[in-house]
This record gives sequence, C-alpha cells and structure tokens, in this order.
Amino acid sequence: MFRLVRRFALFLLLMVQFAITSLSQDTCEQTLNLATTEFEAGRFYSLPAVLKSCLEGGFTQEQRFRAYYLLAQSYLVLDDPIAAEDSYLKLLRENPEFVPNEKSDPIDLVYLSRKFTTRPKFTPHARMGANLSIPQVIYNINTFSSDGVSIDRSPLVGFPQLGVGVDWNLNDNWSIGAEVHYAPKLHSETVLNIAKDDKLTITDRSTWIDFPILVKYSDDSGKWRPFAYAGFAMNLLLSNSASLAFIDNSKISEGADENLAYKRFSLNRSIVVGGGIKYKIGKNYIYADARYMIGLTNLTIPEKNFYKPDGMTLANTVTQYQYSSDFFRLDNLAFSVGYIYPIYDPRKIKKFGAKGFFRKLFHPKGERK
Repeated sequence: MFRLVRRFALFLLLMVQFAITSLSQDTCEQTLNLATTEFEAGRFYSLPAVLKSCLEGGFTQEQRFRAYYLLAQSYLVLDDPIAAEDSYLKLLRENPEFVPNEKSDPIDLVYLSRKFTTRPKFTPHARMGANLSIPQVIYNINTFSSDGVSIDRSPLVGFPQLGVGVDWNLNDNWSIGAEVHYAPKLHSETVLNIAKDDKLTITDRSTWIDFPILVKYSDDSGKWRPFAYAGFAMNLLLSNSASLAFIDNSKISEGADENLAYKRFSLNRSIVVGGGIKYKIGKNYIYADARYMIGLTNLTIPEKNFYKPDGMTLANTVTQYQYSSDFFRLDNLAFSVGYIYPIYDPRKIKKFGAKGFFRKLFHPKGERK
C-alpha cells in the first residue's frame, strides 16, 4: 500500500513539474511575442526590461536566439554598438551556425555579423575502418634460384583500423590535421616451384601506429560536404609475425608463427592522399573516407634478414621454409567511417596579428562564418 501511495505521489509530482514547465514556456512565448510587438511599434527602449525575466530563466534555446536577435537589432537602431555586439555574441552562442542573409535579414545585422566568427578553432574526430596492405618490392631476395619460380603477392584485409584526430581550422575551407591510427596490416605471398613441385605460403601480419599530418580542404555549405587532403605520416611498427607453410610432395612443414619484428625497421615514412564526404547531422557530421598511404622506405633490415635475433644463427624462415624477406615498402589503402564534433567558438574577429594575416590571406574581402 505504501509503495502504491509513493508511486502515485511521484506521478503527481512529475505531472505538476510538467505543467509548470509548459506554463512557463507558454508565458515566455507570450513575452517574446510582446517584445516583437514592441519592436515593430518602435518602442526599443522597453525591450530589455520585457525580456529580462525569461532570459534569466524560462526561454528555450530557440527562444533565447529570437530574443537576442531582437535585442541586437534594437541596439543597432539605438546606436549602442557595444550592447549590439554583446547581444549578437550571445545570439551566436545559442546558434553558432547562424549567418544573416542580405535578402531576409536587416542589412545592419549583416554588417554587424562580419565582425564575428563562430568557426571552430579545433575540430576533433574519430574513425573506424579496414585497410588493404600492398607490398611493393624494391629488390628480390631469395634463398633459391629464381628460374621457374612463380611468386604471387596479395593484399589482405586488416581490421579494425581505429583512429582519432584533431583539425586546426585556418578558415572555413582549409585546415591542418594531426591524427593517430592503430592499424593492423596484412599481406600474403605464395611461392611455387622452388625445387620442383612445391609450394610456400606466407601470411605476414604487422601492427602499426600511424601519425599523419595533413593539409585538408573541405566544402563549407550544404548537407553533403566533400573534402580532400594530402600530407605526410610517420609509421611506428609495434609487432610483426608471419605464418609459413611449406608443402613438398604432399609433406607439409609448418609450425608456430615466426617473429619478424626484429628484421624490420621500426620507424618508417609515408605520403598520404585521400578524401571523402561529410554528412551534416545537427551541428555535427558523420563521414566516409578513403585514403592511400604510399610507403617511402624499405622495411627490411639487410643484416638481420637471414638470422635469428642473435645475428649469428640462421633463422627458421631460412632453414625450415627456404624463405627470406624481400626488400620492400608497404602501401596501404584504407576505408573508414567516422564522426566529427566541431567545437564552436563564437568570438569577435581580431583586427591585427598573425591570425589576422591568415584571414586576409584566405579571405581578402572579409571573413565569413
């Protein structure tokens, strides 16, 4: 019985709270309508007092935007530029994507808007996807005569590739991005007829942390916004192993995965090019992206290619599987989907300084949001 009474009391409390909230919103909507009437009648001095109570608590975000829109126009008419700028800045905090239109908004408000920007200084984002690793042979290294031997190299899917990054926005279109990616990269190699009718298969698995630095260009209008970028990446090898199987006259020779990490240079370099498209959802974005990473450096350490870590004993890859690694670089094709969360920063545009130089460089006729 007590539990039933408690639930009923809680239900009544929620209903009362809902009714109070609805009444407050209705009252503030009436206040906003009154302010609009006062504005249209030219009674500008009364607007701050009319709107004060609901601005302090009661307006929804959309209502606060409309209230500051009225106040900014009123202060412009009253020739109070400081109050107009303060109201416009508060307006942008409610709707950082607002840009006055010369056809539908007062021209004084359009001119006022050019003193401000809401462009995010920094835009974080995260991604997840898969990749294909493509070995590019620089020089063949074999433990056997190459006569009659057939070698087939194939990319394999690495999943999941995970990444985070942040863009420093120079203007509405150009940005410089820094990212960190966790990337498993796989490829295979099949060698036929080493001796007569035999087959060697190698599945190479490596794990990397990639650090791209990118220059990006993005469209800044519409729901769908294409983008493209290019840059440079450092690639840090975390681990590398291979599964090997040698088949000779139906006899299969295979064992535990062989460690190859000590035979690889741990720090490498790449060129990165890519692009994709963003789709706007509210103030944020989801996106799809494709990029190609061109390896610039040979991964194989020549002095360690044939030996165990001691540098003296021949490795199992040589004695058991007749395999040695080519000198090669590793390209990578990645596909990702991700989420972008712009951190808007409504502010007045500074007139001088290094940032002002960049604005003049990219927007010689004035900065837009």
